[in-house]
Amino acid sequence: MTARDRPHVPLPPAKLRADAKVVVLAPNEIADIASAARALPDPRELPEGRLVLVGPTVREPRSIAKSVLAAFGRAKTIPRWLRCSALVARGYVRVGASVDPDTKEDLAWGYAPAASPTEPC
Repeated sequence: MTARDRPHVPLPPAKLRADAKVVVLAPNEIADIASAARALPDPRELPEGRLVLVGPTVREPRSIAKSVLAAFGRAKTIPRWLRCSALVARGYVRVGASVDPDTKEDLAWGYAPAASPTEPC
């Protein structure tokens, strides 16, 4: 499969991004895909179609040294592949990633899926 064959999930509109559930991962939540997936909200507990954004930077405990490094743009970042893989592993659909043109932040996102029928058809 080439890049052209893969489906494209466009960046959600600004209004939808403003109302999204935003998740910022902690250092212990980015060790692997499973850790990151566990840190995300359960998509079955969210309304159908709810947008969840996963930010690119790690939520570090406050310290003067880390604040100084962050001011110079040296905050620890989470790779797109890890954030997107965690969203897929947790059960989100229409997963994508892009740079927000308004904030210049590298976002990963997914949508809560439609509820599954409880009885067979």
